[in-house]
Amino acid sequence: MAENTNMQTEQIDRARDAMESGMQSTVQNFRRAADQFTQVLGFAGPQADELAKRSSQNIEALSQASNILVKGAQEISREWFDVMQERMSKTLDALNRLAGCRSLQDFVTVQTDIARDRLGHTFESSRRLAEVSVRVADEATRVIQSQAGRNAGDIDSNLRRVA
Repeated sequence: MAENTNMQTEQIDRARDAMESGMQSTVQNFRRAADQFTQVLGFAGPQADELAKRSSQNIEALSQASNILVKGAQEISREWFDVMQERMSKTLDALNRLAGCRSLQDFVTVQTDIARDRLGHTFESSRRLAEVSVRVADEATRVIQSQAGRNAGDIDSNLRRVA
């Protein structure tokens, strides 16, 4: 099992590295596109600089949020793998308990205990996965909302300056 865990960790790390490399490339492409966009529309001087700065900050926020989501997906994958390992262990234990039954009454009692335990394990594992998912979504949302707040503040100050 430890060997499988190490292989899974290596695969997750390779996937994360590939995703991060792709994100960096995407950020650079967006920056170039924003620069070309400002040139085509004829923005010049401080206006172009402000637009380029804001675009760059927005792209950086998207990149940070994406990295958070990638790391969150890794964490959810690890949590899910742990849940499956626990489930396998409990299933083997349940089979051993059933094999040890000496009467129909023992068999029914053990079977209902197993069903109750499985239901409880299902709820607990679902709760754990949901907690990780919500935490990751909250972190990514904070990054995006923070940038949106900065953009709103910049727009407000620019409007005051113009007025």
